[in-house]
Amino acid sequence: MTSPILRRQYVDGRFGQLHVRRADPPAGVISRHPPLLLFHMSPYSGVIWDNFLPAMAADRTVIAVDTPGFGSSDAPPAPPAIADYAAAMGDLIDALKLRPVDVMGYHTGSKIALELARQRGTQVRRIVMVSAAIWTDEELAEHRATFAKSDLTTDGSHLANSWQSVQRWSMKGRTLEQMAETFHAKLMRPAISWWGHNAAFNYSTTDALKALEHEILILNPEDDIWAFTPRAKQYLKRGRIVDLPGWSHGFLDVKTAEAAKIVREFLDAHP
Repeated sequence: MTSPILRRQYVDGRFGQLHVRRADPPAGVISRHPPLLLFHMSPYSGVIWDNFLPAMAADRTVIAVDTPGFGSSDAPPAPPAIADYAAAMGDLIDALKLRPVDVMGYHTGSKIALELARQRGTQVRRIVMVSAAIWTDEELAEHRATFAKSDLTTDGSHLANSWQSVQRWSMKGRTLEQMAETFHAKLMRPAISWWGHNAAFNYSTTDALKALEHEILILNPEDDIWAFTPRAKQYLKRGRIVDLPGWSHGFLDVKTAEAAKIVREFLDAHP
């Protein structure tokens, strides 16, 4: 069997152009599944999904979007809210005439996935989240301080600090080459790269989970949100949390097949 067909394209949206990575099933394969939209964590870009895309595209169309202002997507004119990001993803759905869709988000991307389901309730079918950030006010204040706009340094020490952070939170088995493949996306547009975290910190995951009737799968890798994600359980109406001890950032590259299997089984399960 041939490999999935990989393409890149731009789609017009409310903030300008959205850059997407798209993988379609191999020639001759007829997909009977809804397309899967992928939303990345902050800052980064859709590059984090590069290995996961073809793994999932064996039997469906998979589209990874650069959030407005990240990667190669045009930026909003001012710091947006998660609702703005989600509305832009709705523009993508309309432009590509996608009905219905499944969605999967990673950290900030998971909030975009939730909000898109709130805005487009009949168009979004199932939701996969990588982590669920639910914090106390004190914890949220700490996160705001940690992820505030970082200053650039003349000696480049900000680059070293960022690289060390990537290594610290990467799971065992993730190579330096794999880290470097996505590292550049973390550094792009430093003047506005804090916008994603800012939007995430102002969004209530709790309220979204309470409001949604969708089937939701939350993957909980052992990363920087590992301890907070279990709090989501009490708010899930039709969902579950899968703990992934030993997994952390980079699992999309190190555990690609395993992650795809978990996601595919959830998306394809009968109601």
